[in-house]
Amino acid sequence: MDSALYQLTFLFTFAIIGLAAIRRTRAVTSAESFAVADRSLSARGVSAIIIGTLVGGVSTIGTVQAAYTHGVSAGIFTLGSGLSCLILGLFFARALREEGVVTVSEYLGRSFGQRFRHYCSAINSLGMFIHIVGQVLAAIAVLQAVFHCGDSLAVLVTMLLIGVFVVCGGIGGAGLLGGIKFVMLYVIMIICAVVALLEGGGLGAILAGLPREIDMLGLADYGVKGAAVDLLSVIVGVLSTQIYLQAIFAARSVREARNGAFLSAALIPPIGVLGIVIGLYLRANHPELVTSPAQALPYFLQISFPPLLAAFFSAGLLMIVLGTGAGLVLGVTTNIYNDFLSSARWRKTARPIRVVRLTTLGVLCAAALLVFTGLDSTILKWSYMSMGLRGSSVFAGLVVLVFCRKIAASPWLLALLYLLPVASTLAALL
Repeated sequence: MDSALYQLTFLFTFAIIGLAAIRRTRAVTSAESFAVADRSLSARGVSAIIIGTLVGGVSTIGTVQAAYTHGVSAGIFTLGSGLSCLILGLFFARALREEGVVTVSEYLGRSFGQRFRHYCSAINSLGMFIHIVGQVLAAIAVLQAVFHCGDSLAVLVTMLLIGVFVVCGGIGGAGLLGGIKFVMLYVIMIICAVVALLEGGGLGAILAGLPREIDMLGLADYGVKGAAVDLLSVIVGVLSTQIYLQAIFAARSVREARNGAFLSAALIPPIGVLGIVIGLYLRANHPELVTSPAQALPYFLQISFPPLLAAFFSAGLLMIVLGTGAGLVLGVTTNIYNDFLSSARWRKTARPIRVVRLTTLGVLCAAALLVFTGLDSTILKWSYMSMGLRGSSVFAGLVVLVFCRKIAASPWLLALLYLLPVASTLAALL
């Protein structure tokens, strides 16, 4: 009975959220409203999209998993995310919002040429596409913890749910989901961290119970160099990712864009701290999770709360993960449509919004196939890999246009911009 009640509560919670997303379909009538909400977002709307996409499976399930395995170094991703949003608001928001573009590759293409626009868009889309895998892996962990289903069914359900949020609502749907998920995110993580501290006998008792053979409270096990590289890759990657910058493009003004970035910078890092507390508690008290650390947070919800509340939290956790996946899918779709498909012949043969939605479905199907190549991978591994790829294609050009536009015409600079993604990929492989 408890198991059935748990599953029914989970399904009911998600059904309500899904219906809210579907109702937004009528508000999306053009490719522009799908991609940038007709440039009408307030600071809260900008922040909802940034947090709703940036804070997902990596910042919650992935952080608890990494804290269980490596300790406090698990906070690198959320710390880097907060710093990147601060930098975005301080230095980049004005230039990006005033340009009136839809994609960051379009912005770069105006100075570096259409060929570079297409090259940059392809690399950036590939980076986001890889990041989708990490979110799907996190969603699979939640679904399997609740329904004990197989990998194939979990992937299919995940893709269907992401499809509902993106295909129906576009960036407006992502913003709606981000707003709901922001509230649930803090409620879930704060309550879980408090319960972990209470059940663990306080922070001192938790730290005393950690394994001595691993440096859980420092960077010796993780590696100082590795931590610095990962932190830098997150900062550069966030500042180079279409969907996070798309929120800036969709703001109603420069002021709203900057304030949205600052709000995100203040709210993201505490999520990592809460996740570390939960992960350390589980490592000190539940060593049986060593074989499946990705299940750490879903497992904690099941053992620490009554079935009804645990089901509600699990549904919220899945929504948090899917919100990030939906935003990334939206970013890839926006790049593909605006940089490759929005030509005159497409406008004559099909409604743009229909082409955009069909493109979204294609991205989802391709992502599902890629997921099966890495079902056993660490969630954070996919995220750091994708951040480096995105950063190498966009960040250098973006910095040049914002801070030293005078050298943008240099052919040597253009050659360097073409070579950076290749060098980054080779460095990662070696």
